[in-house]
Amino acid sequence: MDRQFNSPLLVSAVSALFSMGFFALTFSFPLYADHLHYNSGFIGFLGIFVGIPFIVFAYILLRKTGSQLLMALRLSILLMVPVSLMFLFVSDYIFVLLVVSADILGALFYVSVELGIGSTDADNLAERYSTAWGIPNLIAPLIAGAVLQFSGFVPLFFITVIFFAATVAFLPVGGIGARNPETRRKSGISLALVLPMLFGGLSPGFLFYVITPYLRTLLTPYVIIGVIGSIPAFFSAMSFIVLSRIKSEEWQKYSIISALLLGVPILVFAFHSLVMIAILFAFAGIGAAVAFSKILSYISRSSSSSYGVLYYESLFGIGFIAGSISGGYIFEYFGFLSALIIFSPALIYAVAMIVLIKSGRVRMSGAS
Repeated sequence: MDRQFNSPLLVSAVSALFSMGFFALTFSFPLYADHLHYNSGFIGFLGIFVGIPFIVFAYILLRKTGSQLLMALRLSILLMVPVSLMFLFVSDYIFVLLVVSADILGALFYVSVELGIGSTDADNLAERYSTAWGIPNLIAPLIAGAVLQFSGFVPLFFITVIFFAATVAFLPVGGIGARNPETRRKSGISLALVLPMLFGGLSPGFLFYVITPYLRTLLTPYVIIGVIGSIPAFFSAMSFIVLSRIKSEEWQKYSIISALLLGVPILVFAFHSLVMIAILFAFAGIGAAVAFSKILSYISRSSSSSYGVLYYESLFGIGFIAGSISGGYIFEYFGFLSALIIFSPALIYAVAMIVLIKSGRVRMSGAS
């Protein structure tokens, strides 16, 4: 196989194998924390280690050369093997340390890959990368849930070690080239239009680090939790297919639609059955697809590719942190009322944008 990073086949293999291990491993984090009898506040606190590394690496790697990005990518792949191996011997004493280590390496991997793709001119590289991590995002929770249900945590951790070890076999040796990062904004980005990217992190942060462990208190089987965890990825994939056929550039409209869909989990305040929770995960997947498809398209047309990654990772990371940590502590004291507090900003944003458009202060057009 061509070991150059700009090979679509290599990017697909590296992204798919690493993502299978990473999504299965991270899916277990809030569930294992519940297994160790941590309270919802502390489990939500663990979510900050998902968001912060993405924000930090988006800034650190923004101006790095191609060789430095390649080094970061290779480092994340190689170090994830021993870190995942240590989960086989996990205890409550080192669990948090391992979670932090895995989240840091995962963020380093994805940010370096995305910046690397933005600096190459290979055909369909971004599409192949997106597909390669999108499929594991769908099936990893299903596999993890089934393994946890019938075998337990240690066998699941062992499976993730296999995937990370297999990724090493496709370790890239070059192909990013002499990158000269373009960090100058072309026309600027309207924060008002990209704000739903923050809600795109808020929703999964709350759903996966607050609602998912809560399902265990309802004695929900792990296999069912795995099915529910795969719902956002399934509906995102279906939405991406539909959205790819829509060429409209009415960015304000997509921002409103995304915020409304991502704010729908507020309904969990009134309806908190298992079926309703599954429906809320579906809405979150569709809303995220709108944000990461149309709003990212707007960002890419309004700035350099490097700033595009920076906006995406930063807003998503901030949202994920807010959704998990605040959601965890608020949920601990207010139960499902916390959804009203956590998701109301998305609905307020959507209403405010509609009012501004009707008043003529914001134009419903492709202009930013």
